[in-house]
Amino acid sequence: MNINTTNADAKSIQDQANIFCNIGRILTSSLIPSEVFQRVMTVIGEYFSPRNWSLLLMEEKTGRLKFEIAMGVDSSKLKNFYLEPGEGIAGWVCFNGKPLVVEDVLKDPRFSPRVDQLLGFTTRSVVCVPLLNGNNRVVGAIELINKIAPSSMTSGEGTIPTSTAFTERDMAILSSIGVFTGIAAENAFLHQKVSELASIDSLTGLNNRHYFNEQFYLEVERVKRYGQSICLLMMDVDGLKAINDYHGHMTGDKVLCAVANILKSSVRESDVLARFGGDEFVILIPMADKSRGIELSKRIHKLIHQGNEKTLIPGVKLGLSIGIYACGPENVDNLITMADQELYQCKNLRKTC
Repeated sequence: MNINTTNADAKSIQDQANIFCNIGRILTSSLIPSEVFQRVMTVIGEYFSPRNWSLLLMEEKTGRLKFEIAMGVDSSKLKNFYLEPGEGIAGWVCFNGKPLVVEDVLKDPRFSPRVDQLLGFTTRSVVCVPLLNGNNRVVGAIELINKIAPSSMTSGEGTIPTSTAFTERDMAILSSIGVFTGIAAENAFLHQKVSELASIDSLTGLNNRHYFNEQFYLEVERVKRYGQSICLLMMDVDGLKAINDYHGHMTGDKVLCAVANILKSSVRESDVLARFGGDEFVILIPMADKSRGIELSKRIHKLIHQGNEKTLIPGVKLGLSIGIYACGPENVDNLITMADQELYQCKNLRKTC
């Protein structure tokens, strides 16, 4: 018995070493939060054998918990599901910043049945630990439900998972993983934020020229490879210099932001919208001919007209000149130049483009 116990202890220690080693590799392998979370949760599922398991993140403004990663039975139903602040075991863990293991949730008043009701699931045992950032602030939680017993019942239809309770040992190991994951997630989110800031125009919130250039190169290569057409709208704000001179640069900035908002509401998700610089904006439309560009141009001018009727900016009339050019592989390298020429002609002829 002593030999068997020693062997079991040795295997347990080795298993713990393996999971921490795997988690360590994962946390240093990517700076993309979604990748980090997905890989961590996959390893957690393999080690702890839960029936359902989730990683929840806390919204800063509301304190609600969002199911960022949900795995197990009918987990896809939790995609847009939130727990209210302090709700359920996970809510208690995040509010108090302490891990918790519950052998029987029916005997615990902190348990919320809402997720079970949504999934048609029966929760019995839960272990939940907080995700802590570098300042020991709670940013979310990892929750495991219904640990599957090592030996499950077998029937004519296959193996039927049976549950066993999570233990204090499970909670201790998961707590360490939660701390490491929280810090790694914070670093990943900070890296993502810095990357986004490098690609965003600080005034309008649109993509900047650097981002546009990267996307433009990718789309041009796609056109050359697959022989597709592509359309580009080059735009600039009418009379911005005069607006700045007469009303001041603060008003000029409001004009740029108003135009940017109109453009944002006009484009599709697949279109590439950016502030090109100064008073210039661009929209790149993949797999589109000139008729698609003309259609978009009309929609933009309609919204600008509506904005002027509502007097978005007192004393200022919004105006936007738009040059449209579309081509295939034969002239795609000159796409920006040709669209710029169309814009120049549009402004000179003072016509609706």
